[in-house]
Amino acid sequence: MSFHNLKVQALKLPNQERQALCNALTQSLQDIDSGERWQFLVSRPHAWRRQLYIKGRKLRAATVWQDMLTNQMTVEEAAENWGLPVAAIEEAVQYCEMNQALLQLEAAEELLSLRSAGVGIEPVSTH
Repeated sequence: MSFHNLKVQALKLPNQERQALCNALTQSLQDIDSGERWQFLVSRPHAWRRQLYIKGRKLRAATVWQDMLTNQMTVEEAAENWGLPVAAIEEAVQYCEMNQALLQLEAAEELLSLRSAGVGIEPVSTH
């Protein structure tokens, strides 16, 4: 089937089914891109989060990167801390540095979601 024929058939679908098809195609394309570009990172299905995760772990690349920055770790120290190969840490850093805008948007979305749910996120003074 040609792209044109596929497009014609997709336009005949009800809006909800067409949206589901578009989401599935987008996810497939992202999976292809992440599979070709990254050895240690993968995408995972999520309602709004698009950032990549460390393959085989329930660990976002951004979590590793932010931990490195916050604790002023070297790549080698982060690899030891997380039990990952140095190459996986280097790849996570490269990905995060290339996608800072996405990570900032997702952090803002998460913050908004927490506030909307009434979750306290500000530090509580103990004095």
